[in-house]
Amino acid sequence: MAQLGGITGTMMLASAAWAQDPAPPLPPPRPHDLAPQHSTEPLPPPRPDRSTASEPEQRAEEVPPIETPLDQKADLDRDAKDACLQRITQLGLRFESRPPVRENLCAVDNPVLVSALPNGVTIVPSSLMNCPVAESISRWMSEVVAPEAERQFQSAPTKLLIGTSYQCRDQRNGQKLSEHAFGNGLDIMGFEFAKRSPLTIGSHTEGSSEAAFQEAIRKAACPIFNTVLGPGSDAAHGDHLHLDLRERKGDYRICQ
Repeated sequence: MAQLGGITGTMMLASAAWAQDPAPPLPPPRPHDLAPQHSTEPLPPPRPDRSTASEPEQRAEEVPPIETPLDQKADLDRDAKDACLQRITQLGLRFESRPPVRENLCAVDNPVLVSALPNGVTIVPSSLMNCPVAESISRWMSEVVAPEAERQFQSAPTKLLIGTSYQCRDQRNGQKLSEHAFGNGLDIMGFEFAKRSPLTIGSHTEGSSEAAFQEAIRKAACPIFNTVLGPGSDAAHGDHLHLDLRERKGDYRICQ
């Protein structure tokens, strides 16, 4: 028993010694343990610094295109054509809208077959022309011809006699296409009136009411049309008034 007690005491002294001894030192941390802990998911790519973007890139983003798309130009052309048709309808012209004309190199973009103008003036024969020409001839008849007929003859015009409207042909000198080839020209042969005999364009007695009428309507056509040629301009126009809307540089006009 004494021997057992000695052994028990020795074990108790050893346990106490173990309890009092400090914990053994830990080994130094491995290098990878010192790195901060990160998510295993990949990081998103860095966002570009716009403050350092190159100048060409900024211009590419900021400057809009300067060219008009073809479809937008087509829409503008269509709107212009529709607007002309609406205007001559409101003016009171009697006409039929026709499909665009394409004949060899000749073309009429917005053709109308006109049979009558405002105030009961009939076009004889019904004539095919570009819509702007129809608008201009209506303006000329209403603003110029009708008032001058009342002044000189005390009678209103009832018919406008047309020699040539649209016709696919060259100019008389053969150098280029005539404005008739684009529906832009009319040859006026004469007029009929309510209370007097018809008047044809040509040579009239100087000082007569016919000569005064013809000269007045010719001069007053010049601000409305771009080309006015009649008796006295050349031999080819001795029996009619040629009126057209040919466009020239600087809005240049011919009035003869």
